[in-house]
Amino acid sequence: MEVIRRFRRDKVLLKIVIALVLACLGLVLSIVTYFLPPYGIIALILVVISLILLMLAFSLWSLAGSNLIPAFHDLMKTPFERLGKLEEFLSGNIDPKALIALRQSQIPDSTLKDLINTFANYFGLYALIFYPLEFAGILNVIFYVLLEFANFSIPLQPFVGFLTVAVPVTVSIALGLTEWWGDSLLNNPRCILDLLDNLKSRKSLLFGDFVFLLFFLILSFSLMPITLTLKIGVVPILVASAIFGIDLGFLASIVHHLVLGTSYRDFVYLNCLYRQLMDKVAQQAQDIIKQGAQHPTGQGQGT
Repeated sequence: MEVIRRFRRDKVLLKIVIALVLACLGLVLSIVTYFLPPYGIIALILVVISLILLMLAFSLWSLAGSNLIPAFHDLMKTPFERLGKLEEFLSGNIDPKALIALRQSQIPDSTLKDLINTFANYFGLYALIFYPLEFAGILNVIFYVLLEFANFSIPLQPFVGFLTVAVPVTVSIALGLTEWWGDSLLNNPRCILDLLDNLKSRKSLLFGDFVFLLFFLILSFSLMPITLTLKIGVVPILVASAIFGIDLGFLASIVHHLVLGTSYRDFVYLNCLYRQLMDKVAQQAQDIIKQGAQHPTGQGQGT
């Protein structure tokens, strides 16, 4: 119950929704500034407001993740704490019926599914929407400030060069972290099927993200000879920020898919270990019951 209270699914989802709305508003305001008279006080105010909205969106997004991850791991830890209590009871003389009742107490399936679904949506679906909005808005603000207020010229070739290095590095890490090796705990066919089903869906999503990432990376190569200046116009600036923002967004969402995949793999691993330990405890409890049935007097004195 402590973990559930700390989780507060409705508040976590509210933070995610507010972060998405703030990121979208920040992106829209950053685009509107390009169509206002340069050096105007209104344009400056909109730039500051859009930057504040984008920073608030990122802060809420990070806060939602920091609430989800500890709740997820603490909820996974709860069954093992109960097993520890069971083993303590097994080491002494206690009524076997109390052991059976304690063994049958489980975390509600609805609570576990609710947390896992929110965890999956945050690190999967919502991440794919949030990061392109956020990065495109931030790039818009940076480009606008450098062009309109600092009178800089911005060559786009370094941005494309960064992406050509970041994409293969990120994908290589993704492929390495999605691998899994056999373990003595994963001999249960149910565990292997659960793991394979999730890995299949995770890798399918990673493959889809990678295809879209390559597509936008190819589009970004057309921006290499372009240098952004005040005379080039608004459209190339917005197109550049959109393409680079989407590229960076897909890279960030790939990392989120990795966190989700490794977390679910840990979940399957812990469940397999929990079932094995539970079988061991159940066998010990049955042995105590048998011993109590064979020696009722001694068992009663112990109790």
